[in-house]
Amino acid sequence: SRALARSGQSLPGRGWRLAEGPRAAPDAMALRGDFQGGSAGGGQGLGLGGPDDGGNIAIEKLLKWNWAFFGGALIVFATAVGTGIHWMGHPTFAPGTFFSEFFLLVFGAIMIILDTPIPHMTNHLHIKAARFHIYKFALFMTRFMGRGVWYLFLATMVFGVLWDTGINAILGGFFTLYLVILGIVAMGKGLLMTHKLGRVREAITGAGYSADHYLSRNQTGLSKDQFKVMVASATNEPDLFTMDEIDYVINALAFGPHNDGHVTLEELRYWLSPGPPLMV
Repeated sequence: SRALARSGQSLPGRGWRLAEGPRAAPDAMALRGDFQGGSAGGGQGLGLGGPDDGGNIAIEKLLKWNWAFFGGALIVFATAVGTGIHWMGHPTFAPGTFFSEFFLLVFGAIMIILDTPIPHMTNHLHIKAARFHIYKFALFMTRFMGRGVWYLFLATMVFGVLWDTGINAILGGFFTLYLVILGIVAMGKGLLMTHKLGRVREAITGAGYSADHYLSRNQTGLSKDQFKVMVASATNEPDLFTMDEIDYVINALAFGPHNDGHVTLEELRYWLSPGPPLMV
């Protein structure tokens, strides 16, 4: 690769072009769009997609997360429907119970829309539009930390309508346990990636670099592969994040509910600015 770099040729199969001779700065030039196949606009990577490109703007990119979250959504929705049928057969004046059932039903429907793994439903025009708007106004749903806290909250509601009311204590205990475990595991995943992302930020800022150090003059952002190279150059740990985790990190760095697979310069500057760590 060094010989290719000196000759200015492209690396086969990669589409990247390295800088020539001594002008190449190892940490910065390797990431720049004008030396990596592509445009100065940062390149196009594999992202989570937008509402109209068939991509997935949800965090559950891996199948195991998709089905786990969908299982939690079904539990919440089924609990709301089952307990609602029970109270219709045993009418009583209980405004608090009515509103708890109503909101549990709404929350369950929202989670089914967000977490459905069924391709025909996921790609339906109205489902995609609904998911986009839900993420737009509830951006915390795109974070593992936010999703974990949300399912812990829903676990308390399920516990209340099944266990506390005495409708079905066994199902109440089982459903609550599943949602609590799901919430804790999702929060743990988020905390782990948040910690690793914080290490990257500390390494970059500790070396005195800014976001502009990794981009050329007219480059607007870093692609997924370029971001991974930046992480490796800053921490000397090329495998700190998997490629799937890079997707989650880029999603967390994005200012909006979806992204086109690259981190913009403004998002990098905001992430590297002083302040609390970014939650993933």
